[in-house]
Amino acid sequence: MLDQVRWALDAVVFVFSDPLTAIGVVTGAVVLGSGAWFAARRFGWRPVPSVFAGIFLGLVLALTFSRSQPSWALVGTRFCALNGFSVNGVSELFNALLFVPPVWCAVLATRRPLAVLVSAVASSALIEVLQPLVGRGLCETQDLLNNSAGAVVAAVLAGGYVTLRDRRGAVS
Repeated sequence: MLDQVRWALDAVVFVFSDPLTAIGVVTGAVVLGSGAWFAARRFGWRPVPSVFAGIFLGLVLALTFSRSQPSWALVGTRFCALNGFSVNGVSELFNALLFVPPVWCAVLATRRPLAVLVSAVASSALIEVLQPLVGRGLCETQDLLNNSAGAVVAAVLAGGYVTLRDRRGAVS
């Protein structure tokens, strides 16, 4: 377990060691966080979780587009690697957890878990398709499945939390 934590911390340090990626993380978080604040005002969402959802989405985009496409992926491979769901490994677990923070915050902001879930799965699919097209990362069905599984868990838990909180508020 300690080795996995060390690996995850090394990965974060590696991502932020590239100045362009670090600028992308900050810029994405600021732009999407600000956009979420304006959207919250426009659509009557809760502003604080909206801003956090935007910030977390900016981090997701920066992290998914931060790695270069490996040279072996350019030669004789399919557009998208077809592999199944798995959480055996740090990268796989990271992908399962990647969409949890933005989905949780977006459900708290909008109170619409199904709409948020559909948006998260569509965003993950779009990211996977765009990665090889822009030469940043690999398209893998496993990433889509892991991202989607994490988004489902977050949407269900956040939806349950919102429902319980609303019921508790109505009783008081």
